[in-house]
Amino acid sequence: MRGLHRFRPHEKLRSSPEYQRVKATGRRVGTRHFTINFVINGHDHHRLGLVVQKRFWSAVGRNRIKRCLREWFRMNRDSIPLPGKDIVIVARPGSERLSPQEMTKEILVVFLEQDGRSS
Repeated sequence: MRGLHRFRPHEKLRSSPEYQRVKATGRRVGTRHFTINFVINGHDHHRLGLVVQKRFWSAVGRNRIKRCLREWFRMNRDSIPLPGKDIVIVARPGSERLSPQEMTKEILVVFLEQDGRSS
């Protein structure tokens, strides 16, 4: 059961060109605390990239935001409609005050609305 929700290496965006491709060719949706860029990736799974800028938070704050976003992805990746997407989430000021549940609600609604569903 433990391995079921791991954030596996093939689910991570790793290189700058991957992030740039999502930004240049993908769709952008803004929420109150996040900017979400995504594009279909041609794989049978989703991949996640995070941008949490140093200028807004201390290391502790940045790490908490990233930890919560990775947790959101691990627990909800099966709820994101296929085809596979490359997803880049950019944190905005104020996101450090959100609970993991509030982050989940704010982000997941973006993908459910893309599929014609609403939460």
